[in-house]
Amino acid sequence: MEKGRWPLALVIVLLSLIITAYVAMAHLVFVYQAGITVEPVSSPITVIPGQCPCGCSSWSQTLSGFSTTITAYTLETTSGYVLTTPLVKFNSSVSGTLTMSLSSSSSVVSDYVNGTQIYPSPGSFSLSAGSYLMIQRLALSSPVTSTLTLSGQYSYTYTPGVSFLYSFSETINPPSANVMNLLNGQNAIYVKHVYQGDYQGSSNSSWPVYYGPSTASQYWSPLSSSINQPVLMMVPSNYSWSSGAMFWQNSYGGGSLTITMVGVYSYNGIPSTSSVYPYVGDGYIVYLFLKPSLWNISPQYNYSVPYVASPNTTQVIAPVQGDVMFPQSTSTYIVVEWNPLWQYAYNTTGATGQWDVWLAQVTVNWFGLFGLLTAYVSPYPSPNIGYPYTGWDGIGTGAFQPRPGDYICITVTYNPSTNTLSGVAYDMNTGWSASFTLNLSGYFTPPGSGNYVFGVAGTNGAGQANWAIAYVNYQG
Repeated sequence: MEKGRWPLALVIVLLSLIITAYVAMAHLVFVYQAGITVEPVSSPITVIPGQCPCGCSSWSQTLSGFSTTITAYTLETTSGYVLTTPLVKFNSSVSGTLTMSLSSSSSVVSDYVNGTQIYPSPGSFSLSAGSYLMIQRLALSSPVTSTLTLSGQYSYTYTPGVSFLYSFSETINPPSANVMNLLNGQNAIYVKHVYQGDYQGSSNSSWPVYYGPSTASQYWSPLSSSINQPVLMMVPSNYSWSSGAMFWQNSYGGGSLTITMVGVYSYNGIPSTSSVYPYVGDGYIVYLFLKPSLWNISPQYNYSVPYVASPNTTQVIAPVQGDVMFPQSTSTYIVVEWNPLWQYAYNTTGATGQWDVWLAQVTVNWFGLFGLLTAYVSPYPSPNIGYPYTGWDGIGTGAFQPRPGDYICITVTYNPSTNTLSGVAYDMNTGWSASFTLNLSGYFTPPGSGNYVFGVAGTNGAGQANWAIAYVNYQG
């Protein structure tokens, strides 16, 4: 037999054995029995429904995750529009890793949640058991002119190899206003208005001052060279005991009334020698229900509103207050101040929050052709901290110090059916807040329907910041 060749018979026999073995194996059947138990597993991370007080966002749980509705209170920059606002609040029952991502959108440049980037690439957070408010910093390529809907995904892993998958959606709406809106690419003041500035009791026409798109960088230069968001600067940062206000007239229908504004500052000018250093003050003022007889909302009274200032031409009315102008009015009106120096630079027995509330009437006594304004501020003594102060001083709950560039939403509401006044200051960049509720029964009579003058102001006292306003809305 030649080397390398097999006899044909042997080959046939081997093939026959292989085929027989294969057929035999094909008829062997292995049968197993098993049981599967399915048990429900609760989600390790859940949504705590909530909202920010000024309507900047609200969120709720859905079957697949959560949905959030957001108002586009954006900050204009040289590269686009930045929207910083609460996105959702989570409760984690066990420590784990949260991973979030945003689906692709031509409107979005980048997205960060609690400082971690989630777009264009996903981002992860290590969470312990507890509650977490997730603050979103969304950079958009253009202003939100109509409803914008975004979607995303998130997962939570607390055991290696086991992840819970969820989805979320964001509905972003442009802000609407009827007094002033400088946000989201808008530069509009919708009402006739007058300004009034004060410096240590003397009328000043140097502020408030409007910084528009071409000059806004001057306002923001102490903080950043890339921000050009228009603002109405109410008062500069280099003068103590100064204030600036904007007044307008609105029709009041006799029901609940709310004034909402968005404020900001770019520089805290308090000198290091000040007793309140390094804290920022003195915040914002809201005026309700003025009935002037010596002035009105017309050009001739722009920077010429007759007023009395505290503490320079009246007594000190609170241990923590800014420079407060009391414009002439024949009727008693409400003055509300949010002052972030309360609870930081000063506190006292009976003062639990950051709000001051006064009732004022400013009358004129004529001496021939000359009139002398007198401010009657009440109640006196202070119902909560006593003599020698006036009004409700340092009332409410919660306290915070806003950072330069943070959007601060101030909402003040008056409800005549209960004669109740309430307010919230909310930092949209952090979720910090300070609020109050005050019953005015026995002190203030609910006003009837009609036309009244309302106002907003920025104020410095011991504190010095360049308080500005970018949005005002009136509902009443």
